[in-house]
Amino acid sequence: MIRRLCILLIFLSIFSSGSFGAIKRKLIDFNTYDEKMKAQFPTPEESYITNIEGYPRLVVGYKEYMLENWDVELGESSADLKNKILSYCKSVKSQRFGNTLGVRIHFPKWNNNSYALIKPAFQIKVYDTNGQFINAENGVIPNVSEVKSVSIWVNGRNFNYGVAIRLRDRFENVHEYFMGWLYFDGWRKLTFINPNFTENVTAKKLKREPLYPYDIPYFVFDSIVIYRPSDQIGGDFVTYIASMEIEYTPYFVDDENDIRDEQVWGIITKRLQKRQEVEEQRLLENIYLYQQEKKRTAEEKK
Repeated sequence: MIRRLCILLIFLSIFSSGSFGAIKRKLIDFNTYDEKMKAQFPTPEESYITNIEGYPRLVVGYKEYMLENWDVELGESSADLKNKILSYCKSVKSQRFGNTLGVRIHFPKWNNNSYALIKPAFQIKVYDTNGQFINAENGVIPNVSEVKSVSIWVNGRNFNYGVAIRLRDRFENVHEYFMGWLYFDGWRKLTFINPNFTENVTAKKLKREPLYPYDIPYFVFDSIVIYRPSDQIGGDFVTYIASMEIEYTPYFVDDENDIRDEQVWGIITKRLQKRQEVEEQRLLENIYLYQQEKKRTAEEKK
């Protein structure tokens, strides 16, 4: 009897550990990023404003999401015209990783703490028009409870600059994970490890929160941050990023899908539609200025 009880306890321990153990997923693989984004917007190539039933509407194209249109947003003390023109992104081929995100940043040459945000021109979409997750493992990680680690494959050029990854949660809170320093040459995988994470389920403070119609917890990529300390050389800086990964425990494990709540009630979809209306209005106000700024910057580079 005692032997049977021991076997049962071991089985339950293994089952619990497997159910709540951390899983690893790609956050973004830049070798496939452009193609996945393009598949969401087969037409048109570029965004444009049209008139539908007497109201201006934005038709979103895929080009704005491509790597060549990612932004380098310099800190306020560094964002003069020259530095902005000489700071940009492009897709760069690597023999090891395929397509990578190439980044050029022009920091001030004087001694001051500087930073730059590397990010898409527009926020990566989390939901489609039906309220379902999109861009999973292409900037979006659904069903996240606790982060165990975040990692990045990055190419260093012996600059003693820091690099961090920023993620946004369902409440629009931004979480920053400092990955380390780029004081090396060639490719290296840098990893942030959560010091408070434990695999021991009994040691966790499990908190039950309402699920539907609230959003399932998720993380979406916000930006990569490059920190230049004041005592380090300024001017041009170049790096390449191949991919990012995240290791986490899922928010809920039981996903039998007996009833698909959103198909029945459509609450998230309606909430999403209201959010999209606000975002479209904001984009309507900015898209023309954004495209003109891109053209002006491209002409200045020539």
